[in-house]
Amino acid sequence: MKNIITILLLLSTAMFTSCYGQTKPIGEEPLNLESFDFDTKILDLYPEKNKSKEYNGYYEIKGTVHSQLVAKDTTYINEYSENKKAIGLEYCQKSSTSIDTMAVFENQQFQKVNVATTINGTIKVINAVADEITSKQCDGLITKLVKKYGKPKKLKNNWNETFTIYEWTTKNKIIRFVSAFDDESTTMKIVIHKENKTIASGEKEPHYVGYLFIINPLLKAEVFGKMKTGDFVYLDEKMD
Repeated sequence: MKNIITILLLLSTAMFTSCYGQTKPIGEEPLNLESFDFDTKILDLYPEKNKSKEYNGYYEIKGTVHSQLVAKDTTYINEYSENKKAIGLEYCQKSSTSIDTMAVFENQQFQKVNVATTINGTIKVINAVADEITSKQCDGLITKLVKKYGKPKKLKNNWNETFTIYEWTTKNKIIRFVSAFDDESTTMKIVIHKENKTIASGEKEPHYVGYLFIINPLLKAEVFGKMKTGDFVYLDEKMD
């Protein structure tokens, strides 16, 4: 009887470990960036079933109201020269809504997730974007990170020197966070009143956007100085 109980306990533990370690596709539940394992397969995040039937090269991930589009692209160095070389793949979310939560980190919710991999599919960096957050929320996240990981390294963003990149290094990941103020000067907001059948201009709502990056330390040489597209431009630091 004792042996039977021991076997049952071992089986239960194995089943629990398997379920706990499983990562569901992005959109099915918020991606937990605090415990994210870089051994996760890209097909676990973007399975074949999520490939768009309407748009070639796109995935459709589940949103609260409707699905969101994710574009899969190859990235290159020397892209416009004869020496062009493919260096990785990017999965960039092209649409989002404020009521979606695609990822979480230290209780902060993020509405967009972008993923970059090596050519063979190993995940090298995950980018989560928190849209329309306040300055207080940005400061609160930095405070939590300082409390947990210590004093950060501060870097200037290469794309815009007015932005400060905060960086923390741990044994299994490198964390970078930068926030940018959006005054919506280039944003057109339209309010449609279905009942009155009218269209009007919406009010501007200046806000901050938070960009969080979780970087695979084993592949940092393929990340730093190499990410030049989309939201990944906020990752790149200015070199002296």
